[in-house]
Amino acid sequence: MTAPAYLPGMSSAQYLAEMAVSHPRLRALLDPDRLDRAVASREPAAWENEFDSDSGGRGDSYRRAQRDPLVRWTGVRRLLGLTVPAGRGREVVVLDVLGGDGTVARAAALRPGESPAGLEVLTGDISGPMVAEALANGLPAVRQAADRLLLADDTVDAVLLAYGTHHIPDGTRPRAVAEALRVVRPGGRVVLHDFAPDSAMADFFRVVSRHGTVRHDYEHFTHPELRKLFEDRCPQVRVLDVYDPFTVLAPTPDRARAAMVAHMGESYGLAGHFEAIGPDAAWQLLAEAFDHTDRPTPPEHRAVRPTVRLVPEGYVAELPRVAVVAVAEKPGA
Repeated sequence: MTAPAYLPGMSSAQYLAEMAVSHPRLRALLDPDRLDRAVASREPAAWENEFDSDSGGRGDSYRRAQRDPLVRWTGVRRLLGLTVPAGRGREVVVLDVLGGDGTVARAAALRPGESPAGLEVLTGDISGPMVAEALANGLPAVRQAADRLLLADDTVDAVLLAYGTHHIPDGTRPRAVAEALRVVRPGGRVVLHDFAPDSAMADFFRVVSRHGTVRHDYEHFTHPELRKLFEDRCPQVRVLDVYDPFTVLAPTPDRARAAMVAHMGESYGLAGHFEAIGPDAAWQLLAEAFDHTDRPTPPEHRAVRPTVRLVPEGYVAELPRVAVVAVAEKPGA
């Protein structure tokens, strides 16, 4: 029986050969035996998910929305700062486990002065089309499941699991954390990000389940669950609330609101619903879903309600969100 393709139109052997030429650092970190076992067990065929294409989910539209990688930059910048301690003084390799088509890597490249010095982001994802898109954008990327990483032991300085951790099935979350700790060097950090079940973002996901092209019935991480996942291995784990809004820049207030509606529609399979109800009603839906008036917020929380504000470059539409984030350091440095 022929093994399935590792990436669209590419075998695992072809992938390794390509990485040796295009991204030798990533190739040196990969464990070929783990990759061979994953392909031999036909794991990649089971990795198909809603982010592959719009025909089976929202992959194509999601990638269109991520053409602007700075929509989440406020939160991404904070996560990278938590992932990489200040003053490292050398190059730092971070594995972005749920990196999609490289949104975090592309955002950091566009904001080098606001990113940790010497940062290199390796993008991982379970979706073949997502990883193929990241590679097409010139980024080092690897197709792997969060609970079965393909890197060798103790190979990266830090691991980030963010923007999709709730997609990791409840039963495999301990293994995903164990895998992150396996590949990070002693003294390196693992940062896990999600939105709590009682958060505004979780409420919005219920809107997605009612009106989107795919349901969003995933269990979100609670503060105690995050702590429990790490505390046996990393007794000094911290669990924080982090301000992580969506922001879109445009030349006028109306265009900023329209750009935000378009981004959210494409990202979450709501474009058809937003078109049916019209742009004003779509913005009102977002304004109600992301209203934090009666919710606790961290000190850096800039907006309590969705807003459009004037900045030197134009107008920013902002949807406030609060994420829950675990920061753990691997013992043994």
